[in-house]
Amino acid sequence: MKQPDDIEHEGIVTGITESHILVRILQQSACVGCHAASVCATAEQKEKIIEVEKPDTPVQIGQKVVVTLATKAGYRALWFTAILPLLLIILSLVVTTLCHAGELVTGLCALLVPVLYYAILYRYRDRLKKQITFFLKQTFVL
Repeated sequence: MKQPDDIEHEGIVTGITESHILVRILQQSACVGCHAASVCATAEQKEKIIEVEKPDTPVQIGQKVVVTLATKAGYRALWFTAILPLLLIILSLVVTTLCHAGELVTGLCALLVPVLYYAILYRYRDRLKKQITFFLKQTFVL
């Protein structure tokens, strides 16, 4: 059932496995609907492949579907991928500055912290997939 704050994207089924289906969505910037978007360098579109839990209803490759994500899960993803790494970088800058480290050490630490963070995040990606899960809201027949 759709909650009022669910995040939705239309997509097309591109693959089916035992437990998941792969959905291709077109992620668009807010200005893509502008009449000048074709000549504007800031209007961007990106294709993403989303892994969705297989629904009880049958789906076919090429079928148009709507993928949903709870807003709470979206905020969790934003926290893990953007906000927390930024805070860690700032913290590393503050700590190395307070320890009177040189500029080179401070800069290297600020670069090393997100590398280590994203390596750890990659290591625990399967655990995170369980917390941030996409679902099919409904399907349409082409």
